Amino acid sequence: MANWDKLINLLEEMVSLYEAILELSRQKRDILIAVKPQDLEAVTKQEELLILQVGKLEAARGKLVQQLAAAGGVTAQDITLAKMKELAGPEAGVRLDKIAAEFERIMAELAPVNKLNAELIQQALGFINYNINLLTQSSAGPTYAPQGKTPQDNQVRKLVDRKI
Repeated sequence: MANWDKLINLLEEMVSLYEAILELSRQKRDILIAVKPQDLEAVTKQEELLILQVGKLEAARGKLVQQLAAAGGVTAQDITLAKMKELAGPEAGVRLDKIAAEFERIMAELAPVNKLNAELIQQALGFINYNINLLTQSSAGPTYAPQGKTPQDNQVRKLVDRKI
C-alpha cells in the first residue's frame, strides 16, 4: 500500500503544479493584453520552472506505475486508470477518482487560456514585425552610377538599437 500512497501523493503534487501553471497562464493573458514585456518574461520563467518540476514528477510517476503494474501482474502499457483503481483497492480508488477529476477540470480550463495566449502572441509578433519593417525600410535609389560618381539620393534608414 505504501507505493499507492506514494503515487497518490505524487499525483496530488502534480495537480497543484498544474493549478499553478493555470494561474500563471491567466496572468500571462492579462500581461499580453496590457503589453508588459518585462512582466511576461518573469511569468514565462516561473512557468518554465513549474514545467521542469512536472517533468521530474512525471518520470517518477512512470516508474511507480511500472512497479505497481508489475506487482499487479499487468504490463505498464496496458494499465489504465480503471485498472489502477481496481488494483489499488476501494480507498485509494476513490482518491484516484478525485485526482482524475481535478486533472480534467484543470486541463479543461488550461486549454482555452493557452489557445488565447498563443493568438495574442501571434498578434503581438505581427505588430512587431510590421513596425520593424516600417522602421527599416530604405528608399530605393539607383544602385549603379556612371564611372567615378556615387549614386545620388540613396539614403538608407537604419534601425538603432539604443536606449535613450
